[in-house]
Amino acid sequence: METQKIRILLVDDEESDLIVARQTLESDGYTVSVAGDFQEALDAFEAARGAVELLIIDISLPGGNGCDLVMAIWKQQANVPVLFVSGHVGAEVCRYYGLDISDSHFLRKPFSPEQLKESVRHVLESTEPLPKLYPVKVRTSSSNP
Repeated sequence: METQKIRILLVDDEESDLIVARQTLESDGYTVSVAGDFQEALDAFEAARGAVELLIIDISLPGGNGCDLVMAIWKQQANVPVLFVSGHVGAEVCRYYGLDISDSHFLRKPFSPEQLKESVRHVLESTEPLPKLYPVKVRTSSSNP
């Protein structure tokens, strides 16, 4: 897979992380669009008109979270591969949203440029580029008489 032709949407609210990750990916030949919050990411995805081939999304975002963001994007364009990143919460938070994120779809912050490049290549070359989905069980509260 030729990196120059791969467009990545990178979403992170921590500007320093966003800058380093963008520089790392661009130096590796990827085309990178960036967003700092939930709505900005949705707007950037819509503006790309189906050209985004990989999502790199921080789980904790202003205006929403990365798991909700992925679900919203998948409603517009199913099967966009995703790599979640976070330094505050683990991948288990997305289980609440029906996303089973394995280590291949999650990178814990802080990470080195080499770890980011390796994780991106792994997701793009994987036979399973998407986290597994499973039905979310809806909890109902029982009323007390």
